[in-house]
Amino acid sequence: RHWEVCGDDVTKAVLEIVEGKESAKSINETVLVLIPKVKNPTLLSQFRPISLCNVLYKIASKVISNRLKIILPEIISK
Repeated sequence: RHWEVCGDDVTKAVLEIVEGKESAKSINETVLVLIPKVKNPTLLSQFRPISLCNVLYKIASKVISNRLKIILPEIISK
């Protein structure tokens, strides 16, 4: 919805990572959050863990995997 606000920055950041100008280390972090399954949970089993990966990392890894998909059949022998 807000691509007009952040699109240029996202594109620039992803391109810098894909082109090797910037390390992906700074964005390769995941936050784990526990979401309650029931009202007023008292046991750990009453929570659902959710992994919140950085969006820039997801975009950059998808771009790299799509680029590798093209050349992998040529460099890996049967």
